[in-house]
Amino acid sequence: MLNAVLEYDLKTIQRLMLGAAALAMLFAGPLVIRTFTLESLAQSFSPDAVPIRNRNVDMSREAATKLPRSEKDQAVADGWPIYRTERGQAAFNDAMATLKATDDAAPAPQVFKGCAKLECNVTLPAIGSSGWIPAGRLWVSASEYVVFAQSPRLREGQSYRRRSYRSMDVFVFHEFHNSSGNTDTYDTISSHSGRVFVPFYMTKQGTDAKGRQFVVVVQVAPYDVVSVHAVNHGSAGPGIEVAKNGQDELEPLQAQAGILVAAIVTKAAPHIEVVNHRGAEGLPMLEVYKRRLAALQTRSSTASITLPFVPAVAQRITAAAGKLDDVLWRRGTSPPPPRIPVAERTIVPPKPTLLWQR
Repeated sequence: MLNAVLEYDLKTIQRLMLGAAALAMLFAGPLVIRTFTLESLAQSFSPDAVPIRNRNVDMSREAATKLPRSEKDQAVADGWPIYRTERGQAAFNDAMATLKATDDAAPAPQVFKGCAKLECNVTLPAIGSSGWIPAGRLWVSASEYVVFAQSPRLREGQSYRRRSYRSMDVFVFHEFHNSSGNTDTYDTISSHSGRVFVPFYMTKQGTDAKGRQFVVVVQVAPYDVVSVHAVNHGSAGPGIEVAKNGQDELEPLQAQAGILVAAIVTKAAPHIEVVNHRGAEGLPMLEVYKRRLAALQTRSSTASITLPFVPAVAQRITAAAGKLDDVLWRRGTSPPPPRIPVAERTIVPPKPTLLWQR
């Protein structure tokens, strides 16, 4: 009898415990779900969670700097620059999204052996039938690269007026010209608000969040688009605006980027001549290009090196999100040193301690 009572009490206690657990789950469940939902909502409203290509696009331009005097003279909203036109904003966003979408490990230095500063024959990405250089990251050394970003000037579904193959005679190097000395590429794209001026725009050298040097080449239209630049050459062919005023020195990585663009264009249309605009404008870039061609003619080896290229997958560009500090070195701070692969690191012996240092 006692055993039966004890068995009954144990079963009752078990049922009560199970019931209490179920009741706790019933009330705790919605709380867990509610907490998850609130966190999700907080993330969705975070500016850094907005895709890079959409940042500060659908907003009033009233808050933007009307007459920016330099690359640094930009209004900022939620940590992201506001450019004075949607066109300039879109170009900046497309460049940063491409930079983020191609962030990968740097190639080994051995890949570039015998090809310092492009002093060798190189195999490069080719312009497609649509007239665009593939978007992506083209490495020229283990710590330097050129980003090719596509930022179509026209909306999807609109078409460009393109030149016939034989009607193109020249590829023209330009330099920025304005009274303020502003060499911000995206401000220049904002200024060119009429017909297509040139299909290509080049930035100054920048430093990414990992301490590597880069230059961006923004393509806004097919390379053979009918454009209005270089009337002294009949506007007969593509051109590139290089972020440089007349008194500025041509930066080393700008020189290499210009060589690459000219090489890719002349590969697509070998009959065109590479020239500068007029006078001294674009002349430093042209001289660097010609010196490389002359140096290649003296080389006995005709072997070609394929420069490492990281293509920018369209889905990754569209989905790219994050802070500007995730892709760019923030001005005002010391740039991080380039990351050296473990296999290439060496042990540096400590310096001897001098008596006066003790």
